[in-house]
Amino acid sequence: MWFENAIGKEKIQFMFKNELDIKSIEVDSFSLERFSDLKFIFFCKHVPKTHPEKWGKVKFNALKIEITFGDVIQMNVSGTRVGFICSPMIKSSNNYSEIKIQHDSLELYCKAKFLTIEGIYPYVDERWD
Repeated sequence: MWFENAIGKEKIQFMFKNELDIKSIEVDSFSLERFSDLKFIFFCKHVPKTHPEKWGKVKFNALKIEITFGDVIQMNVSGTRVGFICSPMIKSSNNYSEIKIQHDSLELYCKAKFLTIEGIYPYVDERWD
């Protein structure tokens, strides 16, 4: 699982019974923050069947996923834009975490000391109604 060694993996374990597919998600943004943290925001229109009960009170058709690769060791970026659908390859081990995105508009590779799942939120995307 891509989040097996991530900080905050409990969010996925408890909210979605340990299942959150990141195939065919939209890259909304990424930014280098703090000292050397690479933060991503993704939108996922494949909502797991199991999700928090409290979400039943709000309208949503997608998920907003925020993850951070902390203490970047290596980063390579080439491209011109975000806002596309892709299936990022994320690996998380005890020693380091990696993300690789390959798309016509962007190629990105990042290796960092750790991966943190910052948050997963219900989201309404009017394009996907």
